[in-house]
Amino acid sequence: MRLTCRRADSSRRRCSAPRLRSGLVAVLLLIGALALARPAAGYSVLAHESMIDGAWDDVIAPMLKARFGAAGAETIKNARAYAYGGSIMPDMGYYPFGSHLFTNLLHYTRSGDFVEALIRDARDVNEYAFALGALAHYVADSTGHPLGVNRAVPLEYPKLRAKFGDEVTYVEDPKRHLMVEFAFDVVHVANGAYLPQAYHDFIGFEVAKDLVERVFHETYGLEMKDVFASEDLSIGTFRYAVSKTIPQMTQVAWEKERDEIEKLAPNVQQSAFVYTYTRQQYEKDFGAEYRRPGIFARFFVWVVRVMPKIGPFKALAFRTPTPEGEKLFTDSFKTSRDRYRMLLAAVRSNQLDLRNTDFDTGQPTHRGEYKLADETYAELASRLKKVPDAPDVIRADIARFYGTQTPTN
Repeated sequence: MRLTCRRADSSRRRCSAPRLRSGLVAVLLLIGALALARPAAGYSVLAHESMIDGAWDDVIAPMLKARFGAAGAETIKNARAYAYGGSIMPDMGYYPFGSHLFTNLLHYTRSGDFVEALIRDARDVNEYAFALGALAHYVADSTGHPLGVNRAVPLEYPKLRAKFGDEVTYVEDPKRHLMVEFAFDVVHVANGAYLPQAYHDFIGFEVAKDLVERVFHETYGLEMKDVFASEDLSIGTFRYAVSKTIPQMTQVAWEKERDEIEKLAPNVQQSAFVYTYTRQQYEKDFGAEYRRPGIFARFFVWVVRVMPKIGPFKALAFRTPTPEGEKLFTDSFKTSRDRYRMLLAAVRSNQLDLRNTDFDTGQPTHRGEYKLADETYAELASRLKKVPDAPDVIRADIARFYGTQTPTN
């Protein structure tokens, strides 16, 4: 079953059933509940989805029309929500009711094979748009981390640079990674990169569930139902978290660093910087199948807003990025967009060949390259011991990872 939304009227969507490794902004709110257990995305949900906007009119939409010639203008327009969904779907597992294993597999294990299979197996215009969105996530993470965030973190935190050098990966300091990426979002919001209507459209992402389920099994030998307690609840809760936490965190940033924000964008107004979206508005547009953030998540917002940033709370202090850090992020984002267009051209010419890349480092995966990749391969190998008919290609990749003739964990 594919998760779909229908139009409630001419200007709003309404979900018949609920819709990232978040936006980092959304995850930031949930850190208290998740105990900092999730890896960071290369960019936030807003930045991931804006990758789609940058290529939609002149590249993606024509590709959809070329492959599905019978699709009308309205069908192509509606497929954009699926492209948004594909661009953030790999992050969904780290939200409440999600699956850490799902997100870890997509980021560290056969990451290129998964995206290629999505594109190859897409059966209609919505699934194809979703697959091209997933390609955007592949590009953004595998480029954004090594060129942007991993290099910006030590610039913003000199003590980390002294300890780890010129690049700091997520596992070396999760909290600072999250705060740096949130600061980059603040810069983009302050400069008008995401208007309120665009933010509303971003929340309206769609997930091609049938396609994801088929390709997840094909790529990893596991069923989605074996790693998710409830896909629909996970999607709906993720969507609701994004709709609530981005407004709350932009409000915190405005309260704490208004002077710095106004230096970045002298004419910025609070109404343009701080998003507002009520629960009533959300349920009218997207339905009510979700779970609200728990008491620990709400307490975390209070901590960010009220507590002095000393001792254990020092890592949560909001700070605007240095010019050098901002340039790294901006340059990496431009590189990501350029690379995305290049790979879309490869899709058009049937020449796409993606490496199985570790999204946190941008490097090919192999044993010992990255702790989270090691842990993910170990769990996959363990689970596949209970799946006697798992495809040989999956077992061969595990053997390659461990450098053995036979898979082991």
